[in-house]
Amino acid sequence: MPNRIETIKRRLTESRQRLNAVLDHVEERWETPVYSEGAAWNIHQLAIHLALSEKGLANQAIGIAEGREVIPADFDLERYNRRSVEKRAHKAVEEIREDLVTARQDLLAWLDGIDDEAVLDRSGRHASLRIMTAGEILLEMADHEMMHANDIALVLGID
Repeated sequence: MPNRIETIKRRLTESRQRLNAVLDHVEERWETPVYSEGAAWNIHQLAIHLALSEKGLANQAIGIAEGREVIPADFDLERYNRRSVEKRAHKAVEEIREDLVTARQDLLAWLDGIDDEAVLDRSGRHASLRIMTAGEILLEMADHEMMHANDIALVLGID
């Protein structure tokens, strides 16, 4: 039976493979709307969100695993997501994709350095304000990435 770290790494790898496969097919359609309600993001904006989420969720999980409180009790996730994407609207697709690669490499290196899986059981506040373990956040990270990749694929008619 694989250990939890290997399970998390496998899920992160699967979600990233899906995202990369979808983004490889976007071509010149980066301005295609994905959502019409809420954030109402196009593919370019959603890619920015994914790169920011990658780093942010990894920092949350690592901070919690290290026993730090990362997210304040009054954190406004919707506001943060909206403003952070707006501030980075100028980023080129290539730069966004490189950010995704770098952040994932850093996270996998951290996972490879864990000596005791028990750190994944430490809990703290997720950006949604739910109390979650570090391991749960990492699995949710993969689910979040897969969900958005599938949303992009749907609007573009990609299998």
